[in-house]
Amino acid sequence: MALSTTQFIADSSAQNDANLRNQIDASKQMQSLTQQAADDALFRAAQNNAMAKVKGMSKLAEAANQLS
Repeated sequence: MALSTTQFIADSSAQNDANLRNQIDASKQMQSLTQQAADDALFRAAQNNAMAKVKGMSKLAEAANQLS
């Protein structure tokens, strides 16, 4: 049975709408994952800086103990 032009257009339009919704959802998910990755990288950098400060203080205390 052949599809009518009206039915073909309606089906195509519905498929286009579904594709658009899927693309929007995928884009939102990618944006969320990108933000999470950036937050994780900033947290790791801050953590590394804090550890470097702790190590620096430890070296400073060790040097002060050797001087006394």
